[in-house]
Amino acid sequence: MNETIETDSKGIPLKHVGYPDQFSVAVFYAIGHGVLGGVGLAAAWFLAYVPVAKRANADTQIGILVEHNLGWMYLGIFLLKLLQLPIGTILGEARKASKVAVPDQHVYRVMGSEGSKFGYVLMETDGVHGAFNRAQRALMNYHEVFPTIALQYVAASWVFPFEAFVCVMVWAGNGHDSCRQGIGVETAL
Repeated sequence: MNETIETDSKGIPLKHVGYPDQFSVAVFYAIGHGVLGGVGLAAAWFLAYVPVAKRANADTQIGILVEHNLGWMYLGIFLLKLLQLPIGTILGEARKASKVAVPDQHVYRVMGSEGSKFGYVLMETDGVHGAFNRAQRALMNYHEVFPTIALQYVAASWVFPFEAFVCVMVWAGNGHDSCRQGIGVETAL
């Protein structure tokens, strides 16, 4: 990493990193999910309903879902995704309060009679080891959100096959780019 972060005697940053001071974590996450979700929903609607030729096909596919009472399945998929928000918010609040920045996922204390003399064990953030740690964390972010993304992709593909394909390719492309940069898979929000 290029910037130096001031830390206390045990290696924990003096100031939280990654969250704006003007918002609580809950508001920050809700705005992020709302904006990204709104943009995605608007893009999907525009791509599927503005071209008149596509509108009839989408309505037919939705009609089949209604006929087979599959609205509950789609609502369940939506709620599974939505209910990740409180878990992420709790993590974000704990991360902000502890001042432990990414890519760190855990803080370890050195144990034993001499352990109290040492700082906490955190991930290396500089050089090739820092790049490796960030890339590894990006891969784990990908694995953590993949089941939900795959489920949403299959469900969306029934009604909007091409649009869902484009969306999942953008998500996957961002995941690969994020892994190279070591910043995580943020569009999974």
